[in-house]
Parts: sequence; structure tokens; C-alpha cells
Amino acid sequence: MKTNYKIYIALGVSLVAMTSCSMMPKKSPHVKHVPDMYASAVDSSSSAMGVSSQLPEHYSKIEFPEYKYVAPYPKDFRVEIADGITGYIVSDSTLPLVDFSVYFEESHLPQVLKDEAAFEMVGSMIRRGAGGGISPHVLEDSLEFVSASISTSVGTYLSAFDINCLSANFPSMLELAKKVLTDPAFDKNQLEIMKANYVTAYERRYETPAKVLSALKAKVNYAPNPRLWDANAAEYKAVTAADVKRLAKGVFSSKRIVFALAGDVNKDSAVVALKKFFADWKVESPKAESPKPAPLAFARKPGVYVVDKDITQANITMNQPFVKRPHPDYYPTAVASFILGGGSFSSRLMNRVRSDEGLAYSVYSTVGNDYRDTAMTTIALQTKVETVDFAMKLIFEEVEKLAKNGPTDEELVQAKKSLVESLPSLFDSPAATASIFARGELLGKSDDHYLEYVKEINAVTAEQVKTMIAKYFSREKMTISIVGPVAMFDSLKPFTVIPLDSLEFR
Repeated sequence: MKTNYKIYIALGVSLVAMTSCSMMPKKSPHVKHVPDMYASAVDSSSSAMGVSSQLPEHYSKIEFPEYKYVAPYPKDFRVEIADGITGYIVSDSTLPLVDFSVYFEESHLPQVLKDEAAFEMVGSMIRRGAGGGISPHVLEDSLEFVSASISTSVGTYLSAFDINCLSANFPSMLELAKKVLTDPAFDKNQLEIMKANYVTAYERRYETPAKVLSALKAKVNYAPNPRLWDANAAEYKAVTAADVKRLAKGVFSSKRIVFALAGDVNKDSAVVALKKFFADWKVESPKAESPKPAPLAFARKPGVYVVDKDITQANITMNQPFVKRPHPDYYPTAVASFILGGGSFSSRLMNRVRSDEGLAYSVYSTVGNDYRDTAMTTIALQTKVETVDFAMKLIFEEVEKLAKNGPTDEELVQAKKSLVESLPSLFDSPAATASIFARGELLGKSDDHYLEYVKEINAVTAEQVKTMIAKYFSREKMTISIVGPVAMFDSLKPFTVIPLDSLEFR
């Protein structure tokens, strides 16, 4: 067949023309302001292929406008439905979706060890067992048909339920949730499925070094507490529907309720709907007020603790008691930890242990953020069992250097800048914004909390960094928990070997 090259040439010219047009800068009616430096660069172009004399000669010389971000203000979204019922509504019609979370400030804790297994199942069974005359299968089918979800949880300080659905289905999901959650049925067949899942999880609780390390860390740092109790397989198997129902009494009956509603909702209409929703909220009040949970207490002796496991990569965490927020040491320690090991490849630990010596894929430090218990500071890594001693030596050399000499001016500026500029990530969606405000109210955070955050971070000095590193990252005050083959750790002696079967809190 003879090829018609004229057609191909014509098509080629057309495509080039279309591409050229599509790449030409256009003014958008949605852009209200273009920074002068960018506008002048575009306007001064002499031709489509020309280069503006205003453009920097190298990317490193590009200057950006000063970063300015003001966090959303809680009061702008807060509403009061009734005495003791408040919440936050963040409207956004970008997508036809709704996220609704309700938090009940109430304490729930088993009083005897034999109730621990059933208590762990309460949160899920309230939802999975269905209720209000609705069977579990009907509930699942109803939710799946409209691509919605309802979930429930019961914790030490808070109970909660969540609804996620299309905005058109939100009113019907409210009614469905009310029926199920105020009159749970605790279906026996669903309970058997859940029991089997818990037994399987129990039997696999130490299948990875990370799981063993987590249990070891808790065991060597905390005193026994009902909040830390571990049930066993036999106790999970023995749970009955009556046990779960008994321990569920009083759930979702708190007099203080804070909710977070976000998505495609009208604020005024939502307030009307929620007043109706909570007005006849039917719950069975507890006969007696539940005892307040005791805070976690440290019962620790600094030193090295090892669980013997035949692996090639040792899993290590080093911990020291920190503070319970609010506390003046939190912000300077957050900056100090970022410089030490929290800033990824900009941190000293990553540069020394990974980049310089190649001893670990990841090594980092963190500071705990807790408003109910005293938190801990952490340094953690994985490294070959042959290099554990060397890696730890390098880590504490960097700790001592930072405590003695403090950060460079560049490190301090970069740490503050990174922490402040990470603030928008907390509010990256309407649901996240509403939830963070609701949880903040329950913790007692002020309305100005996120405005003060920026000021507190920017006020940190190099001297404070030195002081906080010495105070909260001291080797002499740390418990060092290691999972790996004991025979490879002679250089770390003296250390205490913790048997794997003694890690549980009973």
C-alpha cells in the first residue's frame, strides 16, 4: 500500500502546534495574585523559546516568598448541641462524603484479670453483634450497598463510634447507627468469629522481632497495671456473650460528648440534625461510676535487657522517662530530638550511623507526646548483630557531642523551620481538622494551642537544646531493650536476659 506522507506531515504539524499552545502560560481566572518575581519573569519573555533575564542562573539561587501559615482556629468550627455535647463541623463540598466521629469521655477498665479477654472485645462487638432488631448480616449488607461504614471502639479514657458515608446517605446512617449502638445485641456467632481471631493473634503475638521488642520495652519500663494486662488463649476461648454485655454497660453514656463532623454538610442543617440525633439518645446508665484508671507508673532500673532470638538483625530501643504535657520542656526537647535523630537525613544519628558507617537502614529519636501519662524519649534502630556495640557507641558519642557543644546555627534554624512547616500536615483534610479539634478539647488544649506551637518552637535556643539532650537522652538513665541472639552480645555485659514467656503482664 502506498503511504500518504502528506497526511502524516500535516498531522505532525497540527500536533506540534497543539502542544505548543498547551504549554504557553495562561492566566487563570482563579488566581488572585501572582508574586512579583514570577510575574516579571513571565512578562519579560521575548519569545516562546527565550529565557528571561530575571530568572536565576542556577536553581540554588531561586528565592521563595517567606513561608507563612496560620492554623485553622477551633472556635471558627465549634458548635454546642446541648449541655455537655459540643463538637466541630468542618464543611467541604469537594467530594460528596461525610466523616462523623463521636467521642465519649468515660473510663472503662476491667477490675479483675479474668475480665480482660472479654473487655478487649467490647468495642468491636457493640458494632459487629448488631442490635436494635437488626442482624449482623443485614447490617453488613445495608452498609455495603451504599459503601458506608460504622465502627466502634472502647478505650481506657474514651469510647467512640465513627460513620463514613456518602453525604446523601448520612441521615439514614445516623438512624441506623443509633439503633445498633444504643441497643447492641452481641450476636453469639459473631462473638465466636471474634474469639477465633483473638486466639490467632495471641498465638502469633511474638512472630516478629518488632512485636517482641514492643513487649520487652513495656515490660522493662512499666510497673504492673490493669491497663497493661494481657489475656491468654484459654481466656479468649472462655468469653461468653453475657461477659461482653456485662462489661459493655455504661458505654456511650457519658455526660460529656465531643464530636467531629466533616465533609459535604451544611453547618446549620447539621446542627438541627444532630440536636435531634442526641435528644433521645437511649443508653443504660452504669449503676455505679467506674473507678478512674491509674496512670502508668515507671518501675525501671536503667541497664541493658535482652530477649534471646536467633536473628541476624538486632532490634534495639533505648528509652528514658520524659514529661506529661503540658510541660515547658516539651518544645525544646522536640527541637533537640529533631536535630539528634528526628529529622531523617538531616539528623546527626542518620548521618553518622547510616550515611557515614552504613550500620543501619533507619536510626531515629523521638519524644513522647502524652497528656494523660508520663511519656518517654526514644532512640531506636536495627543493625547487624555483629555491629550492635559499635552502633550504640556512635549513637552516644553524638548524644554527648550535642549535649556538650549544642547545635550549629544552621541545625537549629532547619529544625525549627521543619517542625513549623510540618504543621499544615495535621490539617490536611476536613476530617483531620475536625478530629484534631475534638480530641484537643477532650485533652484540655486551648483554642490558641496551634498558634502557640509556632511561637514556642521558634523561641527554642541552642542552650536549651544542649540542656534537654543531656537531661532526657542520658545513657545512664536509659533502659536499652534488645532482641537478638544473646551469644553475640558479650561486649554489652552486664545485661539482663528476659525470657520470652515472661513478657506478658498478668
